[in-house]
Amino acid sequence: MGHVSKEPNVSKSFAEAVKPLITDIPGWLTDEEGEALYELARSCRGAGVIVEIGSWKGKSTVCLGLGSRAGSSVPIYAIDPHADYRFGDFKTNVERAGIAELVRPIASLSQAAADGFDEPIELLFVDGSHEYDLVLEDFEKWVPKVVDGGWVVFHDTTWTQGPRKVVGHAIYRSRRFKDVKFVVGSTTVARRVGRNTLADRAHNRYVLGVKTAFWLGSSALKKQRRLLPAPVERLGRKLLKSIQ
Repeated sequence: MGHVSKEPNVSKSFAEAVKPLITDIPGWLTDEEGEALYELARSCRGAGVIVEIGSWKGKSTVCLGLGSRAGSSVPIYAIDPHADYRFGDFKTNVERAGIAELVRPIASLSQAAADGFDEPIELLFVDGSHEYDLVLEDFEKWVPKVVDGGWVVFHDTTWTQGPRKVVGHAIYRSRRFKDVKFVVGSTTVARRVGRNTLADRAHNRYVLGVKTAFWLGSSALKKQRRLLPAPVERLGRKLLKSIQ
């Protein structure tokens, strides 16, 4: 599977078909992160399935599902405890988006679910526990199931120590990933390969520097963010994307 190249109409499709459906779903995805999931799912060709670890009420599931439906209709395994009223909300949101036939919920903790999961994975999105040991266990149990050239996506890799630490050494400094990018505000995306090149490693370290600068800068500005004019913030987001 080659590098995902954004078609001109991806952003428009996301804005028109996806954003209205996720606006009222609680969750912590930025528009850029939702669009990235949509684009990656849309690019899947069936070399493996899509796996989502941590669904909650389905915000990211809808992005993945609508992207998959716009592409090759690759099934999505949504792994989450799916407990109490949240599962009802999850099902309602998935059905409202018209993707119920693609989404296969698995009611389980991700670490336990990994032991019995034997499907090859083309796109893995990890947004489960944020404790370092559990994030690392997710990485060690799930990433080996991703096909060569498949995509690995970790959420909350900016301000949350567990995911940030895991991707820092296991993705950005690894010889097993290329095409690494950072998506505002906290997502790390990478393509799994047998072995990357020196140029790949240099690029990955550069993106790590971009992500670190964003983390430190945004942390410093957090209390003053309300003073930052919206056009300036939008320009900053576009700049961050362009320099990668």
